[in-house]
Amino acid sequence: MASSQIPLISVPFKRTDDVNWIDPLNKYIAQQYQDDPQKYAQETYTLNRLRQDIRGAGKDLTGRDLLYRYFGQLELLELRFPVDEKHIKLLFTWYDAFNGKTTSQHSLAYEKASVIFNIAATLSAIASTQNRAEPAGRKCAFHFLQAAAGIFDYINDNFLHAPSSDLSRETVKLLSQLMLAQAHECFLENSIREKKKDGLIAKLASHAVWIYASIVDELQEAQSHGVGMDKSWSSMCQIKHRYYQALAQQFKAVACEADGQYGEQVARWTVAEQAAKEASGKLATQLIQQATANHGQGTLPPDSGSVLQELCKSLAATCTEKLAAATRDNDMIYHDPVPQASVLTPIDRLNAVKPIPLAELYSPEEMTKVIGNDIFTHLIPLSVHESASMYSEEQAKLVRAETEKCDLAKAELKTAMDYMKLPQALDKFKQPASELPASSLDPPSQVLEWAGLVASRAQPPEPTISQQFDQLEKSRNNARLALEAVYLVLDQETKEFNSNVLKYGERWTQSSSGSSTRQFFQDARNHQQSLDNGINSDNHIYRQFDPVKRDIDQLLQGGGPGHRQFEHMFSERLSTLLDQDNKKKTQGIDSLLDLSEPEPTETEDDKRKTTMETVDRIQGYLDKLFRMEKDRQETLEDLKERTRQDDIAQLLILNKKSGSEGQLFAAELEKYRPHQQRIGGSIQQQQQVIQDLTAAFKTLMQGQEARQLQSKWDKVEQEKRRLVDQFKHAKAIYLETKDSLGKGLQYYQQLHSAIEMLMNNCRSFAQERAKERDQLCTALESSSQQRDQELLKERLSMYGGPPSAPDISQLADRTQQLSLQQPMATPAIAKASAPLHPAPPPVMQPQVPATAPQQSPYPMYSQSMTSAQAPPISAAPPSHRPSYGQAPPPIPPSPYRTQPISQPQWQATPMPQAPPSVNQPVYQAIPYQQPYQGQQPVYQPQQQINQQQPQYQSPYQQSQQQTYGNAYMSQQQPYYQQQQPQQPPPPQQHQQPAYGQPAYWNGSGSLMD
Repeated sequence: MASSQIPLISVPFKRTDDVNWIDPLNKYIAQQYQDDPQKYAQETYTLNRLRQDIRGAGKDLTGRDLLYRYFGQLELLELRFPVDEKHIKLLFTWYDAFNGKTTSQHSLAYEKASVIFNIAATLSAIASTQNRAEPAGRKCAFHFLQAAAGIFDYINDNFLHAPSSDLSRETVKLLSQLMLAQAHECFLENSIREKKKDGLIAKLASHAVWIYASIVDELQEAQSHGVGMDKSWSSMCQIKHRYYQALAQQFKAVACEADGQYGEQVARWTVAEQAAKEASGKLATQLIQQATANHGQGTLPPDSGSVLQELCKSLAATCTEKLAAATRDNDMIYHDPVPQASVLTPIDRLNAVKPIPLAELYSPEEMTKVIGNDIFTHLIPLSVHESASMYSEEQAKLVRAETEKCDLAKAELKTAMDYMKLPQALDKFKQPASELPASSLDPPSQVLEWAGLVASRAQPPEPTISQQFDQLEKSRNNARLALEAVYLVLDQETKEFNSNVLKYGERWTQSSSGSSTRQFFQDARNHQQSLDNGINSDNHIYRQFDPVKRDIDQLLQGGGPGHRQFEHMFSERLSTLLDQDNKKKTQGIDSLLDLSEPEPTETEDDKRKTTMETVDRIQGYLDKLFRMEKDRQETLEDLKERTRQDDIAQLLILNKKSGSEGQLFAAELEKYRPHQQRIGGSIQQQQQVIQDLTAAFKTLMQGQEARQLQSKWDKVEQEKRRLVDQFKHAKAIYLETKDSLGKGLQYYQQLHSAIEMLMNNCRSFAQERAKERDQLCTALESSSQQRDQELLKERLSMYGGPPSAPDISQLADRTQQLSLQQPMATPAIAKASAPLHPAPPPVMQPQVPATAPQQSPYPMYSQSMTSAQAPPISAAPPSHRPSYGQAPPPIPPSPYRTQPISQPQWQATPMPQAPPSVNQPVYQAIPYQQPYQGQQPVYQPQQQINQQQPQYQSPYQQSQQQTYGNAYMSQQQPYYQQQQPQQPPPPQQHQQPAYGQPAYWNGSGSLMD
């Protein structure tokens, strides 16, 4: 230390014992926060390590930062953990800084007060070791001493009930004054070195005299109360009091000389000499002894006494020399009366220091760096969560309000643009009057969407519409061929029956084919009606699809890779429509689309120029509006992003004790004020620009050129809408046709299945009839030969001896004649499979001429044919509309067919089965109400017969039945015996479509490849 540097006092440290933070914090986290303490093991360890580090903190800047970091974390910790005797019970033990007495408490406030006491002590120690000969050293000491005074004032203001004497209000107040006095010394030294005015220095020194006089009194009082401060502090303060008294009088004497007050100058030099000698005498000697003895405390430099003594002696010598010179000059020259020291005017005092608050010890950046992040930042109290939610709701209200403003402004702008049809309306004026912009001929986006939809319905695995037409034609032909096969089988069986009737006459006892196949023919006619209905529906689809085929092909092309070609095609079609309209207009009507105009005159050029200027002004307004909308939207998005990232949980924790959440919310929401102002200004500016735009657009549209262009564009839009409507209609027909073809294919498949079932039943029936016919033929042939032989024997016996053998041809003719004239002896109800007995011997009758009998020799054939012509069964065929339904449901087996015992039953055909007179329910099909709705025929019973239908009995179990058909008809079908015979209507022939055949459709109704 330089000999000319006045020594400074530093405050001693408070010592402490070790404290374990880990276990109490873990217990509280588990009990109160209901969380796993191990999740915060690192945090508790960090806090505990900080507590250990402050015990060995040095008297330097590093030690200061360690102490302040621990204090800052204690401040944050207190917001989450209540450390006291009732909650987290920790015992903090500290030793008194002056007398060394031990004090222990559970209060966290005691811990914080002790920590910041040491911070102040550290600052005083750093200040006392600065080299004040340098400006930086003086400045540093000046700052740290004021900061130390501020910390002692903080302890005095916030810790009212000090458990130890070193933290009492009197002690910390005394220490604060001491730190300020020493800081004032630093400022005085700096003023002397900078050679300030003598009067100013005198005032500064006068304040030092006053403050040290007060400190001396307080030190003596503190020593009387047993605070334990070192006595050297009192001695040093007394010396400094005298020293600064001499220094103040010195600079005041110099000032008096400058003012011509020579007598006062002599008096002040006298007082200064006396004060300097007192300081360098007994007081300095006493300080030297005390400083040497108490150097272990480290509050004073070891040479502080000798340094002060030398400074005082030097000042006393200077004062003696100056006093002699002043006295000599006054006695010899000025003769100014010298006043007594007691009547001298006191020197004015000037204070140059003030305490620096604890919060200003560091700058905000330095404080964040020193304290670091909150150790328990992830541990948020419930009350803070609730407050943060309230703040989030305030943010949401603000964002909703600004969003609503932006939406209203956007809607206002859109309404104005739509009303004026901007910016599209300006395109009409930017092109020459004889040309149309290419964009006006482009297809709308809606048409492109339709093309994509149509093309998607033709992508695998879904078949194309051509493939569906082919499949439909194939299914229809399959059903038609199957139905023809059914008729063939039934006709063949009828032909065989009629052949046998002609051959055997009354001896042919098999039931009539007509009565047996009536139900099969009725089923076939119903199927034929369903097939005809399907063909009618197909024709409707063809007629509907053919006119829009071209448009559909173009949509299919536009929905695939060839969409560019589709756009070009659309433009060409629209241009063709416009050209056709122009040709019509040029024949006698003024053309609204005549783009050829006469050569412009000078006046027209001026009009064109004025129009383009107006167009440019409107375009400028539009650009400005679009920029404002974009800027407004970006501002709103930035506001939303900032509110999402804004987290004031830490601020709420820091201000938890203040109870001023409303003020905090308002202060935090103020940072969004620039966004609100920017959005509001943009909306106001937009309204003004819209007004200017409306006026400019009105001026533009009132011009003659604008009206002419508008007429032309209206025609373009009209033709474009017409073409768009065509494609819309084609799209709808395409989708409807696709669905109808799918239903039609399903319809024909079901119809074909029903016809196949009918075919199987007919084949089984024909096979049974053939078997029965073969058995009956065999029996008739055998009976006929036996009768002929017996007749021959009987005639030969009547004539005696055996006659000569007749001629073979003669015998054959006679045998045939006898067999045709002889009445039948076989019962009419004989069964085909029953054993046949030989007829009784015939009675000889004379030969009659071979003439035609008066009565028909085939009464059974006539009866069978009559029964075969019974009226058709009144069963309504299934309804059919262009939207295909399902094929008729399966029908139980017909009760009109014979069932031989030796053969199994065949499957029933899925058609209506009996007329109303039979004991079966009759179903009627409810016709469709609307076409193409996918409805199905609903069959409802028209008559319910509770009596159960009698079981069919085999012909071999009924001995009184005459034939298969007659016996069955006599028991269960009296209706057919009482009705007049009617011929069933012939099957309907396949009708060709009545409309003109399209180019892709051949004569038979099938799609051509």
